[in-house]
Amino acid sequence: MSGPSATSAPEPRRRGPVRPLRLLSLRARITIGSTAIAAVVIVLLVLVMRFQVVSVVASATRTLLDADADPYVATLEVDSDPDLSPPGNLQLVAVVSPEGDIVLSTMPNRVERALGSLTSTAAGTSIIRVSGSEYRVVVEHPVNEVGRWTVVAARNSQAEAIVVDDLTSTLSLTGVAILVAFGIASWVLATAALRPVNRMRREAERLSVAPERAELPVGPAQDELASLATTLNAFLARTRQATERERQMVSDASHELRTPLAILTTQLDLASLDGDDAAALAAHIERAKHSVARLSRLANDLLALSRIEESERREQDGDRQPETGWSDLGDEVMAAVDRVRLIASAKDVTVDFDLEAPATGGDTEPRYRIDTGGMAQLVTNVAGNAVAALPRGGGVFVSWRSTDGEGVLQITDDGPGVPESFIPVAFDRFTRPDEARTSRANPDPTTGAIPMPGGSGLGLAIVRAVAERAGGTAALRNVRSGGLEVTVRLPEVE
Repeated sequence: MSGPSATSAPEPRRRGPVRPLRLLSLRARITIGSTAIAAVVIVLLVLVMRFQVVSVVASATRTLLDADADPYVATLEVDSDPDLSPPGNLQLVAVVSPEGDIVLSTMPNRVERALGSLTSTAAGTSIIRVSGSEYRVVVEHPVNEVGRWTVVAARNSQAEAIVVDDLTSTLSLTGVAILVAFGIASWVLATAALRPVNRMRREAERLSVAPERAELPVGPAQDELASLATTLNAFLARTRQATERERQMVSDASHELRTPLAILTTQLDLASLDGDDAAALAAHIERAKHSVARLSRLANDLLALSRIEESERREQDGDRQPETGWSDLGDEVMAAVDRVRLIASAKDVTVDFDLEAPATGGDTEPRYRIDTGGMAQLVTNVAGNAVAALPRGGGVFVSWRSTDGEGVLQITDDGPGVPESFIPVAFDRFTRPDEARTSRANPDPTTGAIPMPGGSGLGLAIVRAVAERAGGTAALRNVRSGGLEVTVRLPEVE
């Protein structure tokens, strides 16, 4: 028989019962909650008022009892042999002589039997219980020449209880009526308060089939609902922009991918037909490699743009932007230039750089909202495009400097430049000069006389996206002496 297992399966987490209130509508919950609070307040008020009424009635009874006993006390204090007449109005009064004899009494018999014990009690007000009934009594001990007398005035406490109970019943009924009215009012007010929410919900349902630019209505009042509508409209605008960018990217990407894929398919078909011709087969395979390289570059550029946009969305949600010092960015510029030189060496293109350190008064250096990876993308995309466009023996110059509260990355080449009509759309996605859309007429001999396809048209778009994410700008212009100049300006972090 095997022993108990060393480990036992964890018990599934038990969920508590679903609270009934969670199943109700918001209007019902508001009504129930406010009515419950009102009920607690009304109960407390009834209790406080009952306590106050009990105190007032008891005080009034004591005043009446004192009034009943005072005439007899005043007479006994000055007259040793008084002639006492019974009180009227059904007042309960008893006078006991110093010898313990009852001289005067309008008390019930059961109360008279308790008078003997009252003669020895101290003067004041008290409650006595006789045969199941309660009496509030006032005891006075006037003294004259004969001795110490006892005057007792009494009233049945049942009358007090009846008054208090009647008043409590009246207050309770009134409180219930007020509570019902409050509940109805809460329901009506909650309905009125939630009417704009329902209207906003209907508008949101309409937006699902409405034009893309439709927005939720913002009321004239500067209240929470107006703030909610404004926030939701801003969220919808950002969502539309993101969706539009993604849709445009997918559309452009599918259009751009269609041509190289068709070319690659044709090249592979031709290679299969020329399987017996080694030279023709090698040429087809080489062309297919260039098509694959173009597809790979396009995919990498699309991935880079997607990552930049994802970083922007995270920063809008509160993520902290990266900050990098000028010298670290300068080191990355040099490293990126070295990587571009490896590509440029095949065409005898020279790539030089210059770093102009900032003139800071202390040990601190300027910082920018960009990381080293972003700086590498700026240099590699611009300088790489310049190297691809330059003829053999051309040159590229990269400079990184700090001036007037901003970092300036400038990349200049001595190539043919671009058409002036291309400059306004140079940083748009999938845009290229007309010369770049076709294979070059005079390919570099190092390629084996194989035409080189144009770029993806995303390099400068990535440059602008990286610059704008850092709060900066990107611009390009044709240099009068010949060539193209791309300038990226990044503001310093204050």
